[in-house]
Amino acid sequence: MRKKPWAIYVWPGLPHIWMRGSWSALGVAVIAAALICAVMVGSFGWTELITSGVRNTLWASLAVVWCIAAIVSAVKLRYDAAKNEMGECENSFGQVVDLYLKGDYYQVEQLLNKLLKENPRDLDASLMLATVLRHTGRFDEESKQLDQLICFDGAEKWELEIQRERELLSEAKYKLKDKQANGMTIAS
Repeated sequence: MRKKPWAIYVWPGLPHIWMRGSWSALGVAVIAAALICAVMVGSFGWTELITSGVRNTLWASLAVVWCIAAIVSAVKLRYDAAKNEMGECENSFGQVVDLYLKGDYYQVEQLLNKLLKENPRDLDASLMLATVLRHTGRFDEESKQLDQLICFDGAEKWELEIQRERELLSEAKYKLKDKQANGMTIAS
């Protein structure tokens, strides 16, 4: 996602017009323009219409409302951007699962590493990476991955799966040693 110019946050409603083409934001921007014009006319044009105390109150109120509107716009845009990024991550993880089920472990590992680079504490991706490492015969790397995984907050939800993965890792190591031992006796 590219950065937005900071100046779009200065006018209430403008960020949503700029980024989304929102009609309601256009209404906010027009109301803000009307309010500032009214206060300016009362302050500089027809000064006899508004007393100085009311004029100062209007300017202070306008400044407060203006700042609040700018902050709300910035926060809402950041929230929307984070929500969109989360949706993209979920789509990426769905793609990873599809590739995993097809047995394309190389692609799965590439995508998982990309997801973990973006969010190193992604428990789902970490556990799946450990599984892929076992399937590709990289048992030491899988063991390290599982050790890292249990250190993260929230890893308790995957406790059973982590334990099962450790059991499968032990079985795979045992089978590999058995194959190597049988291969050596036959070759001798």
